[in-house]
Parts: sequence; structure tokens; C-alpha cells
Amino acid sequence: MFNLIKPNTNYDFIGTAKIWITISSIIVAASLVFFFSKGLNYGVDFTGGIEMQVKFNDASVNSQTLRQAMQELGIGDVQVQKFSDSDANEYLIRVEGSNSDLTESTKAIETKLESKFAKGSYDIRKIEVVGPKVGEELKFSAIYSLIYAMLGIFIYIAIRFDYKFSPGAIIAVIHDVIVTVGVYSIFGYQFTLSTVAALLAIVGYSVNDTVVIYDRIREVMEKQKGSSLPVIINKAVNETLGRTILTSLVTLLCVAMMLIFGGSSLRDFSFPLIVGMIAGCYSTVFIASPVIILMDRLFSKKEAK
Repeated sequence: MFNLIKPNTNYDFIGTAKIWITISSIIVAASLVFFFSKGLNYGVDFTGGIEMQVKFNDASVNSQTLRQAMQELGIGDVQVQKFSDSDANEYLIRVEGSNSDLTESTKAIETKLESKFAKGSYDIRKIEVVGPKVGEELKFSAIYSLIYAMLGIFIYIAIRFDYKFSPGAIIAVIHDVIVTVGVYSIFGYQFTLSTVAALLAIVGYSVNDTVVIYDRIREVMEKQKGSSLPVIINKAVNETLGRTILTSLVTLLCVAMMLIFGGSSLRDFSFPLIVGMIAGCYSTVFIASPVIILMDRLFSKKEAK
């Protein structure tokens, strides 16, 4: 049987933990700096407004032509963006949230398209209309959902394993979420409800990987009761390393196919998943496991007092 990692492999993950935690701290700090200074490019889901996806059969239609037609409407700042990964002549028309009647603005855009371009020469693929107040509520709901998910994970890990294990799992999950959000902030990618759904999936994926390693750590603890905690964790991580790599690669391959062939509708979900899964695989090995040792030392000192 094919073994990606040979039996009795003994990489010293705990010995290099300080290096990886330092690197992670720098990446997280940079992500937070960009988030608080630059912010996120929120989609219509959160800002409110209109988002219309239109495909043109006429190759002569370009971004400039469409932008000029939209500006003639006088309904505020209208953004026109072509899908860069699409061979078809497909565009996204966005109108930021305002106090004006968004339904009327939507009708005005549709009427303008009919008058400016021949009927049947274009196809409206998607229309989303979200009021500014609803968008603000969705933003807070997204934050609460992430907080509740992490709180539930903290309680689950504490009950299933030990209170010394929970902080490592939570720190790893927070690391993955911050890194993913940081990538969106740095590169200015649009942050939508699909992105939030991906973040929640990342939380679950990261914890699943962590639980597998935690289970193995507990097994090794029972078998080698005289061994030190760093030796036990190193052995457990090495024993599950092949499974971690293979599972991550197969999952990444599936999500990559969604990103490449799924079109714009799946991009907001698949791209953050890829970023989060890579961060999750890394944080499970280099963050969640070493933090157990830190917690053990911390609680041991308190018990000694």
C-alpha cells in the first residue's frame, strides 16, 4: 500500500514551533493592520444596493459603452465590471446602497438596457436588490454567526477532550479566519454572504483536522504514560501527517475545480475555502498542537501555587 509518509517518521514539529508561531503572528498582525486601515470591499449583501449580472451576445459591447449608458441614468455611482475569467461578454453592474427607491432604479437600468441595446442581444443572469438597513443587519448577523460557531467549538473540545485542549483549537480557528479575511482586505476582493458561508465552512474544516490530531494525542498519552508531552504530541502529529496531507490535497482539488469551472456564482465561496483550507492544514500542525504545551505549563504553574 502506498504511504505518503513513511512509518516511524519523526519530524520535530514542536522543536520548530516558536519559528512557525512567530511567522503566523506576523501574518495575522499584517492581516489585522490591512483590515483596520483598508477595510473590506463589501458586496451588495452588506452595503445595500443593486447588483445585476448581464451577458451580451454582441461582441462590440464593452465596459466603456455599458458604463456610459448607466451614467446617463443619473441614479448615483454605477460600477461596471467585466468578469475577467469569462470568455463571454459578461458584466456586473453595481449601484451602491442609497436612500432612493432601489426597485425604481432596477427598472430604470432594465429600461436603459432595452433602449440602448437590441432586445435579445443580452441576457440578464442575476439581479440582487438589498436595502442599506438590511445590509447592515446582515453584516452583524455574519459576525454573530462566526462568534457563536467558535463558542460552540470551544465548549465541544473542552467536553470531549480537556480544558487544556480548547484554547489551541480556538486559536487555530481564529488564525484561519483572520488570514482569510486578511487576503480579502489586501487584494480588495469582494466580500459577500457566500464568503461568510465559506468562513463558517473553514471553521468546521479546521476543527475537524484538529480533532483528528487531538484524538491521536489522547491515544498516545494512554500508551506512553511516562513520555513527556512534547514527545507525545510530536508522535501523534507524525502519525496523522499522511492523513492530513492526503485529505487536504483531495479536498483542495475538489474546491479548485469549483473555482475554475464553477463560474462567478461559486467564486465567492470556493476562493476563500482554498485560502482557509491551506491555513487550516498549517494551523492544525503548527499552532493547535504546540498551544497544548503552553496551556499545560500555564495550568501546571497555577496548580503548583
